[in-house]
Order: sequence, then structure tokens, then C-alpha cells
Amino acid sequence: MTRFHITKIHVTLLVKVPEDILSRHLASSASVVGEELTQQITQAIKSQNLGYFPALDYFQNQGSVDAELIDAAETIGWFAAKYAREEVQRKLRPFFSTLQFQSVQTTAFSMPSVRPNQLNAWHELVEHYTPNSIKLDIMATLLKKQDQPQGVANWAKQLFRRNLESVFPEVTVVQTSLM
Repeated sequence: MTRFHITKIHVTLLVKVPEDILSRHLASSASVVGEELTQQITQAIKSQNLGYFPALDYFQNQGSVDAELIDAAETIGWFAAKYAREEVQRKLRPFFSTLQFQSVQTTAFSMPSVRPNQLNAWHELVEHYTPNSIKLDIMATLLKKQDQPQGVANWAKQLFRRNLESVFPEVTVVQTSLM
């Protein structure tokens, strides 16, 4: 009797959705929204004399950034997250028994790791606030005949990167770990 072993792998990815995909489906440009958000946020930071850059919801609650601009970022982020999830599912489903998305987040809505006096702060902020970067936490299940967990995390890291490089201009496998 053949015995199967279940291996669960937690993978955290950062992917960037291509600009041409976004422009094909959306009226707003992600890069223009990112630059305009950065400009308005930088002005708000200077006027409030803050020593850090908060997440977008801070500005949304204060009203110091144009609400329509934040709405555009949310729309672009929603589409980018949906696209990233579907492409990851399409490209990697053949390799795993299951792919469960624990979270899918547009990184533009997280707190940036940039400080106001940092070198290249403007460029880093534009990158951060452009709503085309998505962070995905995925639980992948692998069914194997042999119980050999050593090397599986590294194999999964390479598999994710290799299969997603053709879809996304930037793919970073932040973490892979066996569960």
C-alpha cells in the first residue's frame, strides 16, 4: 500500500504587477497615483512636522490627502491584488495539492520604512505608495510518496520564483518555511 505524506509550506511573496496590465484594465495610472500620493503626503508631513511617514489610512482619516486620490489607489490596489492572486493560483496550482491564501495586501497601504531625512526618500516613497506591489502569504500543501522534508522549503522558493518571473517584473520570495 502506497502511503502519502503531507507537507505544508508557508510562503511569503512580494510581487509587482506590470504597468501594462494595469493600464489595460484601469483608467488611472499606478505610477501617477504613487507620485501624487507621495507629493501630497510629503507636504502633509512637513506641515504636521512628523518625523515619519504613516500609512495611508492616517491621511485618509485626517483628510490631508485628496480622498479621490486614495480611492484611485484603493481601486488600483484591489485590481492588482486580484490579478496577483489569480496569476499565482494559475501558475503554481499544478505543483501543489492546495494553495490557500492567508492574506493578500497592497503594500501601499502599509506603513513605509522610509524616514523623512533619508537619502532617496522621495524615490523610496514613490515606490511604496504606488499601488502595484502586492504581498501574499500562502499556505501550500504538497502530497508526496516519500517523507523527505529537507530541501522542500528551498525547492518551493525556487519554484515560486521561477514560475512567477514570467508574469511579474519583480518577484521576491521573502520567506519559505515548513509547517
